[in-house]
Amino acid sequence: MIPDHFTIQFGRNFTTAVQQTQSRFRKAAIVETGCTGEAKTHNLVMPIEDNETTGERLAHTVLQELDTQKRWVRPQTFDLATGEPFWDEILLAPTILPGGKHLEAHLGAYNRRVDKVFVDGLFGPNYTGKNGTTVSDIPAENVIAENFTPPGVTAVNSGLTVDKIIHAKRILTKNESYGDDARARGITLWGAMTPEMEEALLYLANASNGSAANRLFSRDFMPPTLDKDGNISFFCGVNWIRTTQLPTKVGAADVQYAGIWTSDAIHLDFWKEINTSVDRRPDLKNAAQFFSQYGLGACRSEDKKVIKIGCDTVLP
Repeated sequence: MIPDHFTIQFGRNFTTAVQQTQSRFRKAAIVETGCTGEAKTHNLVMPIEDNETTGERLAHTVLQELDTQKRWVRPQTFDLATGEPFWDEILLAPTILPGGKHLEAHLGAYNRRVDKVFVDGLFGPNYTGKNGTTVSDIPAENVIAENFTPPGVTAVNSGLTVDKIIHAKRILTKNESYGDDARARGITLWGAMTPEMEEALLYLANASNGSAANRLFSRDFMPPTLDKDGNISFFCGVNWIRTTQLPTKVGAADVQYAGIWTSDAIHLDFWKEINTSVDRRPDLKNAAQFFSQYGLGACRSEDKKVIKIGCDTVLP
């Protein structure tokens, strides 16, 4: 029997349940903070062509007006409130002090929201036009089907493959989104895939078809750079991010989209980064309230700088 004079000691160390706690996509966007107003626009200058003047003498000058396009970002605002009763605050102080688990939980929710907004801006409808009401989507030629195979090969649904990545880079190079000029300006490629897509890609190394394995790890195809945990971090010139937030194909739940985009393709705008206040609630017996607020939005700088890659999520 435990003597009455023994005291009860409460556990003061808390661990975080399984969850994403850091933003994974922020590093793959053009980030602007301190935005104001009900909307922000990103202006795009459209291409122009010159005029041949060979043989002309004293001809009239043809004046062209630059064609521009506006990309609109309207902020989404979010808040989060958690609380701690007064006596719990006294008895379990480490859980509610600045730097405690309340603030860590709020920060984790905020970083997950940043990635959700990024993914929506990356894959979802964007808005253009004078009033920002015209919907703009990724063009069909920038969407790779889940059954894509090289010419001469029977089309069959597959996960993320080397062929799809090579085809995506060809599309970006052909439409001048990525190439020698872009690389000279410091533009890089980013990609997003789910754990299932990464697994399907790595399965190629053990495929019964030896040529598939050779293509994955051949120097000619830039073998993947694996991190210390065996995950793909860089492959085929693309910096890869793993996430579980990628969208599925409408009407086909087994098909999910991977993505490849240039480093200047996505604008991530913050009207307010996370701001957390700690206040007393007299209406709740002086409970401590942790209240966070933030506002942000995202859009593509140009639709043709993003590739959607359909992938079958049913692993072999």
